[in-house]
Amino acid sequence: MVGLSLAQADSSEDLSMDLHARYFMNAGGQDFFLYGAMSGTDTDNLALGLGKMFTIHKGVFVEPKVVYHTGEKTTNMMLGFGLKF
Repeated sequence: MVGLSLAQADSSEDLSMDLHARYFMNAGGQDFFLYGAMSGTDTDNLALGLGKMFTIHKGVFVEPKVVYHTGEKTTNMMLGFGLKF
């Protein structure tokens, strides 16, 4: 899965672009995904991670992931919620 986000706070701000990708894999009967993201075209501050998607209820999911930020040299545990269609 590849995604692109465009955002502009107001007309005085520049348009910002974020690119992110996920690669879903089945390892040992478990569904995991590899995660990568970058802000604009800046490859110095990549976010790389590993996560797992859990379906809570018919199309509603939660996804814990561990993400390493290459520019800041930090590792974070993140929790996302979403909808599948």
